[in-house]
Amino acid sequence: MEERELINRAKSDIKAFDELYRLYYPKINKFVYYRTFDEDVRNEIVSNVFFKAMKNLNRFRFLDSHRSSFSAWLYRIAVSEINQYFRERKRELKIAYGKHNEVPVENMEYPYQFEYVKKCLAQLAPYEQNLIALKYFEKKPYKELSEIFGKKESALKVKVHRTLKKLNNILEQENGHENDRRYA
Repeated sequence: MEERELINRAKSDIKAFDELYRLYYPKINKFVYYRTFDEDVRNEIVSNVFFKAMKNLNRFRFLDSHRSSFSAWLYRIAVSEINQYFRERKRELKIAYGKHNEVPVENMEYPYQFEYVKKCLAQLAPYEQNLIALKYFEKKPYKELSEIFGKKESALKVKVHRTLKKLNNILEQENGHENDRRYA
C-alpha cells in the first residue's frame, strides 16, 4: 500500500497507524538513540514521538509529492522531543555513553574512537547535533533535511560545513588536551 493511502486510512482507523509505526519505528528509534545514547531516554522519546504523531495525524498534510513526507514530519517531531528533553535537563544532564568502545566513525578524516567523537559531539549546540546525526548517522539527503528543519538546502549545506569545521576543531582541541595530560 502506498504511504499516502496508508496515512489517509490511519486518519480514520487508528488500527492502521500500527503499520506506519512498524514502518518508521526503526528509523526514528535509531536517530533518537544516536542523540541520547541512553536506552530509557530513547524509549521515552520514541514513545512520545509516535504518540504525538498518532494524536496529531489529522493535522498532517501532503503539500505536494516532493515537499512534505511523513518521514520528515516524524523527524521534526523527534527533533522537537529531543530538544525538549535536553532543555529540561540542561543543568543536571550528562550524556550517558554506551558500550561502544573503540568503534570507529565512518567517513571521518581522523581515526577517532566513537566514544571520543560522542563526547565532542555533546559540545555542539542541540541543533548542530541533530543536523550531524541526521546527515551522517541517518544518511538523510539535504532535500529531506530541508523538510525536517524548514530551511533551504543551500543554507543547510553551509550549516553542515560550518558544523563539521567546528566539530573538527573540538576534536583537535580535545585530542591536544588528552596528549597534554598524558605527557604532563
